Amino acid sequence: MANIDRIVNVEISLQTAAIAQNTFSDLLLYGVFTPISGAKVGIITAAQDLIDSYGVTISSSLYKAASVFFAQIPHPPRLFIGLSTGVADPTADLVAIKAENNDWYAWCSPEHLDTKVLAGAVWTEANEKLYVTVLTNVNNSTPPAGDTTSVGHQLMAGNYFRTAWWYDTQTAGNFPDVGAASKSFTKYPGQETWANQRLQGVAYMPLTETLAQNVFGKNGNTFEQFRNIAVTQNGKVAGGEWIDVIRFRDWLCDEIKVNVFQAFIDSRIPYTDPGIGIIRSKLVQSLDLGVNRGGIAPPEVDTEGNYVPSFTTSVPLSTTITPNVKASRVLHDVYFTARLAGAIHAVEIKGALTYENLPDA
Repeated sequence: MANIDRIVNVEISLQTAAIAQNTFSDLLLYGVFTPISGAKVGIITAAQDLIDSYGVTISSSLYKAASVFFAQIPHPPRLFIGLSTGVADPTADLVAIKAENNDWYAWCSPEHLDTKVLAGAVWTEANEKLYVTVLTNVNNSTPPAGDTTSVGHQLMAGNYFRTAWWYDTQTAGNFPDVGAASKSFTKYPGQETWANQRLQGVAYMPLTETLAQNVFGKNGNTFEQFRNIAVTQNGKVAGGEWIDVIRFRDWLCDEIKVNVFQAFIDSRIPYTDPGIGIIRSKLVQSLDLGVNRGGIAPPEVDTEGNYVPSFTTSVPLSTTITPNVKASRVLHDVYFTARLAGAIHAVEIKGALTYENLPDA
């Protein structure tokens, strides 16, 4: 019998390869536990798992921190734990943890030892993670002017954009850092703010306005009571940027990488205007998602009614690229500018009371 392929030949290729994307919603607690089969990293779904499987007691800081993580409403479904060997410098431990499992984004150390924070901040900055911690020494709340010794000042002076610290001098076992991370990681990057959050299972820190402003002057954060409600305040990293902006930037960078890379898999993109257009379309797709997630501002109009776009992109025309550059098969000069949506943390309202009749609004 003749084969029908002689007349109609059909071949279907699979273009369904999925590229692993980084997660920006997983927290790791760095602490002491009994590893399973020598593994330096574990994943738990309840604080009780630490007692049942990792030899941790209810009095340990690791268990207490995990309890705060799972106490938040809502909270992420899982929590990573990374093995601490109890050394003064956590760098080697963090290197080993990342080498074994890199599926986490931020980390906290339940010990809250100020002496370990700078080394942790240095490692975090170099490894594109986020370090959320607590500083307990009272010198972190002294006036910023003239302060050259506090860890808070050193973090600010060092422009650490991946370390965020909360000020809390209370007894060990209070974890505003873990609570804030847990609450924030239930939302997509671009949807959260780390200020004005209520935290379950966390005691607020009583502060005078002077002390609070001293902490804010060093780009620190607090968990304070306002009337009958306690909420987080500031929401910044030590370098002065908002924590949510750092997280959104990291997510957007990865989203663009993955989207553009997807276009190259099993495909030939010509070095022509249509080929360059494919790259631009992938970039626009990522930026559009950034708008939908809330990190990039939606299109708006200015006071004169002019259209203000969410973002602009720029790619070169094929005819403007030299033969030598085309021969390298690398596309340069692809740019975008996007407007951050930001968040309102406070508001000033001014009004007037009058006996006069008012015109219709």
